[in-house]
Amino acid sequence: MRRPAPPRPCAPAPAAVKAIDLPCRDRPRRRRGRERHLAARLREDDGAAVAEFPMVAVLIVMIALLVIQAALIVHTRNTLVDAAVQGAHHAALAGSTPQDGAQRAQQLVDERFGRGLEAEATAVQEDDGTIRVQVDATLPLVGLIGPAGALSVEGRAVDEEAW
Repeated sequence: MRRPAPPRPCAPAPAAVKAIDLPCRDRPRRRRGRERHLAARLREDDGAAVAEFPMVAVLIVMIALLVIQAALIVHTRNTLVDAAVQGAHHAALAGSTPQDGAQRAQQLVDERFGRGLEAEATAVQEDDGTIRVQVDATLPLVGLIGPAGALSVEGRAVDEEAW
């Protein structure tokens, strides 16, 4: 036969309770057994880094890819604007036609991006003597591949002969 366990002494009471000096049975009890074990495990942060790293790494990678995509779009746009302006300046020279400017802009786009960008340059001479070269291109929205968006830029120059 088993003997009954001897009565336990009272657990030390918290400081606020000690000031009142309650009898042992009225003091708040500490958690015992599973409850105490579960509470202690929930307070511990062992293994938290294993869960936190993938969550933070995914966010950092997504931000980095968005920055790279934005830089690619801005670079492509600026390069197309430069080609359109250079084409307009070429077409504005004495003895040149607007079609010469469109060909020059197309040549610059092809040299810088190759045929993968699918750009088309057109040139028009307006009534006031301004030559406008417009470059329409498909802009890759996901790196250099993926779905494409439309981008249209133009460059203007005053025709030397119209001055």
